[in-house]
Amino acid sequence: MGINMNTTQHKQPETERIEVFGKNSRRIIMIACVFIVTGYLLMAGPGSTEQHFESDILSTQRIVVAPMLCLVGYLLIVVAILKKG
Repeated sequence: MGINMNTTQHKQPETERIEVFGKNSRRIIMIACVFIVTGYLLMAGPGSTEQHFESDILSTQRIVVAPMLCLVGYLLIVVAILKKG
């Protein structure tokens, strides 16, 4: 009648995988993540309470070095995103 018994199947063309970031950009992002995590870990530590003042909260490591590491990490992520290839 009107039934088509065609045994061949139409294959869909394979789609190409589109890379958003190149190999170098992914490496830069991973390095940036290490900088950011290291910065936050250096900022961590005991805090002050009403009964005890923790003088380490004002150390150069916690108020200068750690925020600079985080800033460098975030800037590296921006560079990796804007980088071509």
